[in-house]
Amino acid sequence: MATFKNLIFVAILATLLAIGLVKSGLITSAPAQSTETAYHRILRTNTIRCGYSVWKPFMWVDPTTGKKMGIFPDLIEEAGKRLGLKVVWQEEVGWGSLAEALRSGRIDMACAGYWLDSTRIKYLLPTVPQLYSPTYIYVRAADAHKFATPEALNSSRYTVATIDGGGAEKRVIAQHFPRSKQLTLPELSGAADEMEDLATGKADFVIQDPPTAELYETHNPGKIVSAFPNTPMDFFPTVMLMPPDDVMLKSMIDNTLLGIEHDGTLDAILKKYHATHLVLRNPQPVAPPQ
Repeated sequence: MATFKNLIFVAILATLLAIGLVKSGLITSAPAQSTETAYHRILRTNTIRCGYSVWKPFMWVDPTTGKKMGIFPDLIEEAGKRLGLKVVWQEEVGWGSLAEALRSGRIDMACAGYWLDSTRIKYLLPTVPQLYSPTYIYVRAADAHKFATPEALNSSRYTVATIDGGGAEKRVIAQHFPRSKQLTLPELSGAADEMEDLATGKADFVIQDPPTAELYETHNPGKIVSAFPNTPMDFFPTVMLMPPDDVMLKSMIDNTLLGIEHDGTLDAILKKYHATHLVLRNPQPVAPPQ
């Protein structure tokens, strides 16, 4: 019995000592786990903190002013204006780091426009698609007629360039070109780096969208070409991304974007960036007969 009482006394003494140390600042208690969602944080701060990845013309940074430019910056800025919310461009995020940046609360949304594939659907919540990106095989101009069919590139003799964390293009490669070698670039690389590796002979082909190819061709005429311009390899919804389970944030952003799409503002943004012919759109709603 004496031993039991001694144990109780020691436990109480240890508890009191720990409380005293915490109050004195010699040790700190663990911070409480925040349960605030991105949606509630946005309403509390009146601010959307956007992460972004560079992908022209969907998103890029003006090197002189630092201003965020492109289709998706215009879209989220317009959405923020309609909702009375300020948009802050919090940080650049690697293609493979989006889920962690959102789930950790470092950013509220990934706002730059991202291909929606199974790896992102699994961990993140996408906005409703408004744009769709077709992808094609691009090769060096000298190889324009080298390959009779896309299947001819599915060989260990040929190397395809890809970016670490780029799940969409990796899925196309795994599905159609599993035998091809892969040249994998770091996740903060740009699509232009893939094109440059193609043009310089480090890779034999890439899977990319027309905006990326057209931009590269503008600055490097005559170096690359679409090997099969009438054969898209896939079509990817291009969306913004949010933390998983934050359905209130998704509802707010989705319905605002639908308004932007249906009232013609999206068309104006695409024309501004000369991108109307580079993406596919949702079928436009038809007004009922009067």
